[in-house]
Amino acid sequence: MLFAASPVCGQDEDYDPEKRLAELGIELPTPPSPVANYVNGVQTGNLIFLAGKGPKRPDGTEIHGKLGADLTIEEGYEAARITAINQLSVLKAMLGDLSRVVRVVKVLGMVNSDPDFVDQPAVINGFSDLIVEVFGDRGRHARAAVGMTSLPRGQAVEIELVVEVAHEAEVRSPTGGMPLEMTYFGTAGWRISDGRVVVLVDPYLSRLKYGGGGHPEDDRPAFARTDLAWSDTALIDSHITEADFILCTHGHFDHLGDVPYIARKTGAKVIGHETAIAILRAYGIPDDQLYTVKGGEDYQFDDFSVRVMPGLHSALGEKHYYDSRRYDDRTDLEAPLRIEQFIEGGSLNFLARFDRHTVLAMGSMNFIEREFEGLEPDILLAGINGSRLGLYDYDRRLLTATGFPPVVIPTHWDNFRFPYGSSQQANIERNLLPFIETARTISPGSTVITPVHLEPIRIR
Repeated sequence: MLFAASPVCGQDEDYDPEKRLAELGIELPTPPSPVANYVNGVQTGNLIFLAGKGPKRPDGTEIHGKLGADLTIEEGYEAARITAINQLSVLKAMLGDLSRVVRVVKVLGMVNSDPDFVDQPAVINGFSDLIVEVFGDRGRHARAAVGMTSLPRGQAVEIELVVEVAHEAEVRSPTGGMPLEMTYFGTAGWRISDGRVVVLVDPYLSRLKYGGGGHPEDDRPAFARTDLAWSDTALIDSHITEADFILCTHGHFDHLGDVPYIARKTGAKVIGHETAIAILRAYGIPDDQLYTVKGGEDYQFDDFSVRVMPGLHSALGEKHYYDSRRYDDRTDLEAPLRIEQFIEGGSLNFLARFDRHTVLAMGSMNFIEREFEGLEPDILLAGINGSRLGLYDYDRRLLTATGFPPVVIPTHWDNFRFPYGSSQQANIERNLLPFIETARTISPGSTVITPVHLEPIRIR
């Protein structure tokens, strides 16, 4: 099945900045790394503010010099054009698909100028012209072009960029049909619906500050692993109103911790392994809601089917992690449990089949390769946290085994102890950007979508 980026906000149907870059013969480089204590870009709401970048060529050299003394306007124009390519590489890394750009809002162009040089706008035209070439009418922006007596390292220009991006990344299938709406809760948690059935995967929203590693500015109460588990029911209620199924990949608290409340609230059918089901029984979830699986099952329900595959947990602790503990119907558990009592119990993956799409949902950064071969999902929720780097050729093996899916959405890349709204930039830099760059090389036909907490993605 072929997918192409769909237009946003009712603008031109032929909008395809990725195709336009190819037509211009432009290959985006690896995003330039910050050289001090800052980040390449920050998203707040639907705006992205990109840090200033300069004219660094792919070989690492820069265009240096003052306009009006060392460089001509034509040379300055080329420096600004190179800077535009560098900023586009940052946007691509952050968004996964440049079609998510709704509008280029503002450009601030700073030109290293001789005191008598007054043609800064002609220099920054090199940036603006390329942006409009790539984005069309969406690229027409407000701008300032100013002269500076010096710029870092003597570079010819430095340019900042502000863009508006879609809250929803939409990908359209030529087969049509109801869109699949997917909302990322963080960790491995998702809400997925095709308009007929609502499926939750590892829905964990409470994001407790427990076990250390919380955000330094988070003033919420701190929990120890020996504390009783607690769910933020008000937060859950604001985002989850209904569910037909809950798929549980394993029993750790950041996966299963909110499921007892959600299952009781919605009456959803819960599919999980014996340990997860034992925990839910302890919380009083009735047996008619619970489906115990071990991997290998392929169940058909009304309007929905799901294949269960045995999996492996992430290789934590420098690959020393292993937990053989299990619960069953003979285990004496009394709710509420302590956080530490939410044990793994083994790991599962799910192939969820909706009306027109199949979604392969991972709950960790590990997998059994033969279990994925031949599945060929439309959409891969790829576990990409840093622990995957301890496994051999993880990214290539995963994308190859799943048949190079048309849509790849990274999951389990964030810090689940941070409350919603806290910056995840460190995890974006460490986990997301390297995976996006690698996936672009390994599977150039895939659209990689970067999910934003609690913001819907629609796949058509």
